[in-house]
Amino acid sequence: MPVHFASREEILKHCREIVQHKGLSALNMRTVAEACGMGLGSLYYYFPSKNALVIATIESVWSDLFRLEDSQLEESSFPEYVHRCFGRLHQGIQTYPNFFTIHSVSVSEDGRSEARETMMRYLDRILSSFRTVLIHDPLVRPDAFDESFTKDGFLNYVLESMIELLLRGHDDCDVLIEMISRTLYEPEKKMERGK
Repeated sequence: MPVHFASREEILKHCREIVQHKGLSALNMRTVAEACGMGLGSLYYYFPSKNALVIATIESVWSDLFRLEDSQLEESSFPEYVHRCFGRLHQGIQTYPNFFTIHSVSVSEDGRSEARETMMRYLDRILSSFRTVLIHDPLVRPDAFDESFTKDGFLNYVLESMIELLLRGHDDCDVLIEMISRTLYEPEKKMERGK
């Protein structure tokens, strides 16, 4: 078999395909090298260990899950944006079954904190985009937040609720969207804004 020299991105594309079809636990150096048509030594050039390969794959999957059009952050209402994020993540879960629940056990003890940091980085990016959309939503009531009910607390609650709904296998987040709308908007503005 001729040796193929794949780029790091090509390797990660093959890794994502393995995760889609067989799960993260099926990922190992030999399987990936064979899928890429490259020698095992060449794969070690890019990823010095299985842990490094799995963590890079986890990051690649998270990146794929969170491809959101940030160019329209300031033009979306907060509920619309949360709904879009939920839809994107729901689609991602269909593409990568069990990814959310098993990736922490697919790396050795040494790599678990790095895998967790990768996940937290992407969740922080979602929180940041939530914050941007919320700040630029002109219909949010001026008195919606105070010292005991802060924007940050609200945003964390929304993200945690969204992730919980996804982990429990819900196909929609309609109740969460309604709760957000009732919290942020005057009743007539909520009706005007729609879902």
